[in-house]
Amino acid sequence: MIQRVQMQNMHKIYEYMKEDFSSEAIPEENDFLKFSKQNIHQVYVYQENEKEMAYFITIEKDKKVLITHLAVLKPYRGKGIGKKFIEEIKHFLSYATMIILEVESEKNAHHQQELTTIQRRLKYYYQAGFKKCEGIQYTLCHKDYYILTYSYTEEVTSNAELKQTIEDMYQGVYTKEKLIIKIG
Repeated sequence: MIQRVQMQNMHKIYEYMKEDFSSEAIPEENDFLKFSKQNIHQVYVYQENEKEMAYFITIEKDKKVLITHLAVLKPYRGKGIGKKFIEEIKHFLSYATMIILEVESEKNAHHQQELTTIQRRLKYYYQAGFKKCEGIQYTLCHKDYYILTYSYTEEVTSNAELKQTIEDMYQGVYTKEKLIIKIG
């Protein structure tokens, strides 16, 4: 089951994020708490049998949902939770027209194990129905990412529209130096 995280539990989620993401890939804790209080982003946990197993963070605009962070907690990795988690997210966000997902590019891998992890992650999302947006160069906090989308409609979104949507979502969150989106 997915449920929204209450403000009093945000510190615990932030601690998870520090374990799961590089320091460049997460905001400062004060900013994270401010974004939560101001509803700039929404934070959710996935639970089974009242145990937290995974979490994700979204920013929403015009029925499009950007997932900024998504992780299965370490004790539950490699046990099939991720597949169930993604399907639950797709069902939970079915009111949206599109899910937008940022996934690290292979360019960020420093060694073979990281490269393998990134490639497995990409394959996993493709199998879950996400499609890579070709023709978009996406850099966030000096790291290269792919943009993957999962659409609930037949509506086609151009790269220019997607770029504008993401820039609008991140307005006030990242400076133009930290968020660079190029089309072409």
